[in-house]
Amino acid sequence: MKKPPGAVARLFGPSQNDEFADLLFQLANVGVECAAHFRATDGQDLPGIVVFERKADKLVDQIHELLDNAFIMRFDVPDAMRLTDEIDDVIDGMRGAAAHIDIYKRYLSELRPEARELIVTGERSIQALRNLVETLGNRKLPLTTVRNLARAINEAESEADKIIARAERGLVVEFSAPGARTLEFVALEKLYAMLEEMTDDAKRCGKLIISLARKEA
Repeated sequence: MKKPPGAVARLFGPSQNDEFADLLFQLANVGVECAAHFRATDGQDLPGIVVFERKADKLVDQIHELLDNAFIMRFDVPDAMRLTDEIDDVIDGMRGAAAHIDIYKRYLSELRPEARELIVTGERSIQALRNLVETLGNRKLPLTTVRNLARAINEAESEADKIIARAERGLVVEFSAPGARTLEFVALEKLYAMLEEMTDDAKRCGKLIISLARKEA
């Protein structure tokens, strides 16, 4: 005979679902805070971004420990682990971009409009991801609701694709002449790619949450 959820909890201990959802939301919120700081500082404050990254790393360690010791989980542990690590990758990506700006500060101390556009678009995708992660605290993940929330991430990712395509075409025109500044080209081209990757990372997280919702449907 199938035991009711309350009986299972009494037998094996309480579920850690709520704690997992809360920690994951905290992690996504660190991403939002980090993205806001990145935008406000034009990515020029590497130490400040590192502070957010380390805060995120502590939350990731807590989540991993929770999942390693959990017996009753709403979501498959490998799925939960992967989602956690993918959200962490979003924050790691901002740290990488800030490090790149710091290394090439000679060329990137004043960001170009295309870079700022990508930063704003990336921040929007991370805000949408935080809203999507918040749904994991609900007792049920309605697939339609999750898809609608994920659409905002996808739209930001599509916009970032258009921005980087325009930016890269401009770089080709600007730096194709003989004697062009190779290092400046490298600094700009790689920065655009790293900023665009923020939206790609957020989109991957959205797909994982949609997958979780499908499994509950």
